[in-house]
Amino acid sequence: MSENILQLRNIGKTFFGVNVLRDVNLDIRKGEVHALLGENGAGKSTLIKIISGYQPPDKGGEIEVNGQKVHFRSPRDAKNAGIHTIYQELSLCLDMSIAENIVIDKQEEYPGFMLRQREFNKRATEVLQRLGLDIDPSIKVRQLSIAQQQVVEIAKAISANAKIILMDEPTSSISQKDAERLLEIVRNLRDEGVTILYISHRLHEISEIADRVTVLRDGNMVGTVNASEVTTQDLINMMVGREMTNVYPKRQVELGDVVLKVEDLSSDVFEHVSFEVRSGEIVGIGGLVGAKRTELMEALFGLRKITGGKIYVKGKEYNPNSPRSAIKHGIAFVTEDRKKTGLVLCLPVYENVNMVNADTMHKFGVLNWKDLQNVARSHRDKLNIRLANLGQTASTLSGGNQQKVALAKWLDFEPEIILFDEPTRGIDIGAKTEIYSIMGDLAAQGVAVVMVSSELPELISVTDQIVVMCEGKMTGIVPHSEATQERIMTLAAASLK
Repeated sequence: MSENILQLRNIGKTFFGVNVLRDVNLDIRKGEVHALLGENGAGKSTLIKIISGYQPPDKGGEIEVNGQKVHFRSPRDAKNAGIHTIYQELSLCLDMSIAENIVIDKQEEYPGFMLRQREFNKRATEVLQRLGLDIDPSIKVRQLSIAQQQVVEIAKAISANAKIILMDEPTSSISQKDAERLLEIVRNLRDEGVTILYISHRLHEISEIADRVTVLRDGNMVGTVNASEVTTQDLINMMVGREMTNVYPKRQVELGDVVLKVEDLSSDVFEHVSFEVRSGEIVGIGGLVGAKRTELMEALFGLRKITGGKIYVKGKEYNPNSPRSAIKHGIAFVTEDRKKTGLVLCLPVYENVNMVNADTMHKFGVLNWKDLQNVARSHRDKLNIRLANLGQTASTLSGGNQQKVALAKWLDFEPEIILFDEPTRGIDIGAKTEIYSIMGDLAAQGVAVVMVSSELPELISVTDQIVVMCEGKMTGIVPHSEATQERIMTLAAASLK
């Protein structure tokens, strides 16, 4: 375990005069799981891109693999050195088979004009069985769950004899059960001598899986520690640079009248869901992957057809036939995938912030750009959105700041109901705490909040009651005073028994 397989020396990176990494020195040992932690914007993604050959380090930075200096000009160079990267957004070809994906980078081993499916399938079967996935390698990747696709990505790396695998948030989009299985695969790979550099915002995983932990903050390396010698609170303090005693802030708000009433609601994928949300109340929607929680939110916002039941907004029946109708009724929807459905990444921040209220920001059909800037500036200050300037494109922001922009675009029309779908997915602990505080502020202003979350601690801590679903059915409503992880999980698996 003492042999260093990867060494980084004085690694720095500057973009447009801004230092995003400064003199990072890091040793990664052969056959260890090495966790890389830090808030969004700490420099983790940039460091991963340098190690994987997508970007060169600034002059003076050096990388050694097995004691030999290397200069990566492309990701292929890194792969040839035994380094493979599995990103949060998977890079599989969905309409190709599992086997074809596994051998896609190794076509030089199969010369000729004809695809040799039998050989592809044989190779894929061997590596999939090694990882414990018993599945037909000829089926298309599109048919797989996200967790299964993750295993196929790992199989690609193993098939190419990877010595170092970089994993970026591998469990962010899968269920707890699938996450546990994936962690087991990581442990087995470590035992076989494969080195894993593991990035995750789920700190409870670190104590379960990591041998050592390196923390970055604001582009600087804070330090490397043995995972067995630190607590989760120690790691949080290292990441944020201060002691955080209240990770899940919950404001006590006096609840008002019922703003949203859902009565026996059904669609093509869920049925008979009923609950109420009062002014100032935060209602959580809990359940396992496949519970149809997102689909419920889509129905409330007019993105999914309702086949039965009724919805009332402030006592009046509401028929959500389109998002425009939802907005007219004072409903906002912060979607789960900020990059695909929450933001237009290629546009500047101030345009994203004004995406919803643009209809009110023009005169004779001409947008008032000064007013757009003023609105964006106001929400930047209120939500503490950290950025260089309002003209900065949304794609360049950290995950936490992107999430704030995705929320800011809904606030100018002063919604009375806000639907949040996985509001803290893929963001660091500091940004999560800020999002919880923003939710509390909205509730204190009388906004009714409905929040889907797969993270039980946050669901239990920040909500006033939790509606639990399983496979499209509502299995119970749990008030805050009675909420425990055991009770929520029992209800979430109720129809699976």
